[in-house]
Amino acid sequence: MSRASRGIRITGRVIKYLFFTLVFAVIILLLWRVFSSGDPKEMKRLTPNDKLCAAYEEKGDELTIFRQEQKSITSGKDNYGYFSVTQCVFIPDANQIQIVVRYNNSTLRALAEDFGLPEAPARDAELFDISLTVAVDKTPDVTEDNAGNDTQSVAFTRIHPTTVEAGEKNLYNYRRLVFDLDSEGLSLHSLLQENLLLAVYADIYYNQAINYEEHAYGTLCLYDYVSEKIEVNLTSADRKALESYGE
Repeated sequence: MSRASRGIRITGRVIKYLFFTLVFAVIILLLWRVFSSGDPKEMKRLTPNDKLCAAYEEKGDELTIFRQEQKSITSGKDNYGYFSVTQCVFIPDANQIQIVVRYNNSTLRALAEDFGLPEAPARDAELFDISLTVAVDKTPDVTEDNAGNDTQSVAFTRIHPTTVEAGEKNLYNYRRLVFDLDSEGLSLHSLLQENLLLAVYADIYYNQAINYEEHAYGTLCLYDYVSEKIEVNLTSADRKALESYGE
């Protein structure tokens, strides 16, 4: 075998080796992204409180819980990919909504740029005011005005969380929030039963620039009156948390 042929053969093997190494590295990276992007364990289970535990004690596994398929990531020109809602459940028996909001470290860098901060805030800082806007139909006999923002036909109520839990995982930061509608005199069960609930939105404001009269830094729809309700079952972790609450 000539020296040239041997050189071509070795070069081919090197290229083949580098190709398979690159493919393997890409696969490992993709798998890491998939498995690392899941919520932390403590963010996945329901957060118990007095209202939810009382409902669970009465209903057991018959506790009504549902969700909807909605766009889960902000996609506006000014907040593309900043925030996502990785979990949202409606619990009419407890008059409660629970959500998990996620944002990654690039959102912190974007926040610094958007608000002229000298540097990106620490990831464990409490930076965001997260609330719900509940839209209720004031003219149920007229359906043509349901999609608008006319306060003559739609009533908007802001709900603040009664509980906020924080978590971190790899590049992601999490907030799990519990909203009790009793705080504003609303009944989720009645609104659903009477077909008055038009929409529920999660609004996220930078907590140093809160103005509820202006658009939020990020908004995601959690519920609308035309989308299907998808039943959610209690997990073993949910049951354990509910049954051990108060011990």
